[in-house]
Amino acid sequence: MRKIYSILLCLLAAFATTACVYDYNPRIEGEGGYLIVEGNIVLGDYSEISTNWSWSLVDTTDEQSEERARILATNRMHIEDSNGKRYESLQAGRNARFDLREADPSLEYRLVIENSRGTYASQWESALSAGEIDSLSFSISDDAQTMSIRVSTHSNDAPGSYYRWSVNETWEYHAETYAHYKVVTQPTFDVVQYAYDEENTYRCWQTMSRPEIMTATTEGLTEDRLVNHHLYSLDYHDERVSVVYSPEVVQMRIPQEAYRYWQVMQRNSENVGGLFSPEPSELRGNVANVDDPHEMVLGYVGVMRVSRKRIYIDYISTLFYKKPYQSPIVLDTLQTTAQYLEAYQFGKLPSIDIFREDGGWLGMEWWPARCVDCRYKGGTLTRPEFWPW
Repeated sequence: MRKIYSILLCLLAAFATTACVYDYNPRIEGEGGYLIVEGNIVLGDYSEISTNWSWSLVDTTDEQSEERARILATNRMHIEDSNGKRYESLQAGRNARFDLREADPSLEYRLVIENSRGTYASQWESALSAGEIDSLSFSISDDAQTMSIRVSTHSNDAPGSYYRWSVNETWEYHAETYAHYKVVTQPTFDVVQYAYDEENTYRCWQTMSRPEIMTATTEGLTEDRLVNHHLYSLDYHDERVSVVYSPEVVQMRIPQEAYRYWQVMQRNSENVGGLFSPEPSELRGNVANVDDPHEMVLGYVGVMRVSRKRIYIDYISTLFYKKPYQSPIVLDTLQTTAQYLEAYQFGKLPSIDIFREDGGWLGMEWWPARCVDCRYKGGTLTRPEFWPW
């Protein structure tokens, strides 16, 4: 029976990392479920910690769901150092944010969570130096269908480091067509007006965190150095590489215990509940109930310093992206306000004027809104401050 629940956990964990990003809230054996803690104590920066409560196979009622929500709502989190100083969360509830820009890297730190179920704390840890990211690079496969993002790094400490990376990726993408017009909604009617460049919905940016667990070690090597180490891949149909793609790689050196924890998590997500998937006990991290250390808690809260590096990969220099096949789009060329209103009600937006060969005006071309307004794909019109173009 325990193996069955373990397999269910593995499947749900895999879905959480490979499908769209949702809160990780698995069904797990046991009355009341388990506390899940995600995040790191990052010295010299802001740190974000999130908590969730798993739901059990026997917890199915609305009252039990409300109880889990109440537990998270009562969360009070702080970080403390080995000198007794406390860093209080900048916000309350299930998510916390801490200002550790002035934290002393020579001390040990731990996270403390207090809620209606008890007090939970991570193990005391000191921060390792992050190591130096020498370069970020990419390579394209021989069949031109996969792009590999790679890192080269080293540390001046003794060989045998354990590394973990996270990636914040930002990309620019464009709508299907450039629109010279916009629809202005007013109290009694809609007006089509010219759209100036700063109002146009053709160019968007989006930022997300990569879901992959990325780790490596130099244990057994004569030098603490990795050269062109593969982090993750992108497909040639991925719209993120259609215009400009910019990953920011965040590097951490972690203790051996943390490395082993993330290795188990990585195998768990890749094996998708195979015969030799780890038991839940193997998923234990470094967070425990202070009064009941046998209570199951998921998550590893590391103490670390980080190094960051960003690169820009543009389509013009790579010609890597290939647009997937799409069925032809049915366009309308309209001339009257009544036609405009009907098209707008059916989810279409104006784009450009269409003219005959002799210069006579044929009408205004209307496209499905998703093809005109890039925000329909989740992006924003606000250009990031670090964007070079």
